[in-house]
Amino acid sequence: MNAIFGIVLTISLGLLCFCSPETALSSMLNGGEKALSLTMKMVVIYAVWMGVFSLMDKSGISNKFAKLLKPINKFLFGKIPEKANDYMSLNISANILGMSGATTPMGIRSIQELEKHENTEYAIAMFFVINATSIQLIPSSVMALRTSLGSSSPADIILPTVLATLLSTIIGILLVKIFLKKPKLKCQNT
Repeated sequence: MNAIFGIVLTISLGLLCFCSPETALSSMLNGGEKALSLTMKMVVIYAVWMGVFSLMDKSGISNKFAKLLKPINKFLFGKIPEKANDYMSLNISANILGMSGATTPMGIRSIQELEKHENTEYAIAMFFVINATSIQLIPSSVMALRTSLGSSSPADIILPTVLATLLSTIIGILLVKIFLKKPKLKCQNT
């Protein structure tokens, strides 16, 4: 992927230098400045959400949410280990709140937990689909980004986001249920 990006960048820069050499350097500097500015805004947004997750974990709210989601997780994934259920619940709840970038560590931990047991391919595939489609009731990261970029109404994406993510998640779940068998998982809850 880096090679492809390097080739595209080199060709684009070569064409820009050939067609409009006076704007090549200013375009690169302007693009770099915008990229750095966006990166700093996103770092702040994710730092806030990681703090919220830390508070949820230390206050025990995350454990309560995991217990609340346990019947839904059992329907979707079958029998899964307790630790994997906890991590999956945190991941799903973060996605529902629109904190998609902050969910990666919990997603990785849940997959690592599932891989410790046999016959978890179905649960891993279902989790991947749910994570990729991720129902978002509050697209907070996008709203925060829109606010930071000066949008006059950053919340007007809520309804389209809810509808699009709900539809994609339902279709993804149905496709996994149709094409993959849910095995009986024999695991010890650790």
